[in-house]
Amino acid sequence: MGQVRFRQFDVVPRPKARSIRADDIILRAEELLEVSLAATIRSNALAVPYGGHKLMRLVTRELALVLTLFSRDHVGEPLTRHAAFADSSSHIRRFTTEVVALGALAAAVEKVHGPARGIAHLDALPADLQHIYAGGGRRVRPEFRFALPAQVVAGECHGRDAREPQKALTAALQRRRLGELLAWSRSQRTDQLCMAWTWVQPASTTVDLFSFPSPASAPSSSRRMAELRRALSAHPAELFEGSPSLSKEVAVRAGEAGLRGILLERFTTEVERQYLETAPGLVPGLGEPWRGEWVDVPSPYGDALAARMLFAVSSAGSRNWRTDETRPRMARAAAVDALDIDAGGRTLVAIDWQPRNPQDAGERIREVLG
Repeated sequence: MGQVRFRQFDVVPRPKARSIRADDIILRAEELLEVSLAATIRSNALAVPYGGHKLMRLVTRELALVLTLFSRDHVGEPLTRHAAFADSSSHIRRFTTEVVALGALAAAVEKVHGPARGIAHLDALPADLQHIYAGGGRRVRPEFRFALPAQVVAGECHGRDAREPQKALTAALQRRRLGELLAWSRSQRTDQLCMAWTWVQPASTTVDLFSFPSPASAPSSSRRMAELRRALSAHPAELFEGSPSLSKEVAVRAGEAGLRGILLERFTTEVERQYLETAPGLVPGLGEPWRGEWVDVPSPYGDALAARMLFAVSSAGSRNWRTDETRPRMARAAAVDALDIDAGGRTLVAIDWQPRNPQDAGERIREVLG
């Protein structure tokens, strides 16, 4: 886990205005936030819109490339990029910063709204779900959806290998994008909207989170509820091991936003199932029910092995791994063992910054997870 400077902004647009001015943006809070690179990798594996069936080996190697350009993250110390970052090609730098930006967005959403049960890229959702999550068919719309207990949060992220604004609280390009999202935020009354901007530098990282006002509560229309019923029938719980079931009582209590969140959680479970179908064998030392593999993260300078990364999926169904009991053990493993671990639902990512025997690393992860 590495520390980032975290700034929370409220966006308070003027009535009927078509753009966002600097004085429409209010700094609510500024603090330090721990962002786990393991959690960042896991969020990207679940939410990046890979085409077709999810291939675990392909995704593992793509995301391990990001770690090549990042220094080891330490609890309480700034999250920083590797010295070789500036020497890499522009498209790899963009890929790296966008991966980290999604991790920062997910960490910020969790900080503000609580843990998400599901996460998805809008373009990866089936066509019948895209429309339900308020945004299908629009050119300007936030691309990510987070399923929370009582609502769905719509978010987008931007990564830059530049310094955060120096002469003002916000940059013109941030305000321009917020202005583009303004019409979307007013046209739909279902999703809480936020945007994160992550500035990745050699000595520090800054994350700006902009939140629009919560949408005014709109009564559920018969048309939208009919769409939800059709979608729930097309994506029933029995198809997704570990996903929430839906009784009539739950449907009434959850409301429209809750039902959309359940659908989003089921889609996340389907993504995990596809990874299980393409996963390698059992992880050494970790064993049942985890399947996956460690891959090397070589040093950019070729002088030593920088790290190993594990991406694994459980065959035993979803589970809440971030309990009050396991969180302290994960933090200790990161600080003492240089082993960054993040697990949720059916997926697990671990980064071994002091690469040890995979058997030993697997056994330590099993101890941490309990």
